[in-house]
Amino acid sequence: MRLLAGASAALVIAAVLIAPVVLLSGGRSRAKPCAQTLIYQGRDYLARPLAQAGVVEAIAIGVGVASGCGTSASHVDIRSLAKVRPSVAVALAGDQSSVYVRRGVCVASSARELMACLRRS
Repeated sequence: MRLLAGASAALVIAAVLIAPVVLLSGGRSRAKPCAQTLIYQGRDYLARPLAQAGVVEAIAIGVGVASGCGTSASHVDIRSLAKVRPSVAVALAGDQSSVYVRRGVCVASSARELMACLRRS
């Protein structure tokens, strides 16, 4: 009986944790894609995907406020990028798939060209 009760509880917990992800991802496929945003030192940054993984994060430089895509605003640790000024782009610790680029910078650059553009800016 204890084993059955434990298994039932595990299924209920799994369903509660997975349901919001399924519901959000199902609704997003028909809607306009959203963009994660970040505010750091009064500047707005937008998440941009990278063509290749392996962005070189430099040092921790502070805390920003991330929001968007149905998530509430939360404080996140900000890291600088090697050879890129923080006023141009920053990264979130542990996220190798995207960088946060200040609004209006390297807008026309593809994911493949983004890092080269950021280093020139």
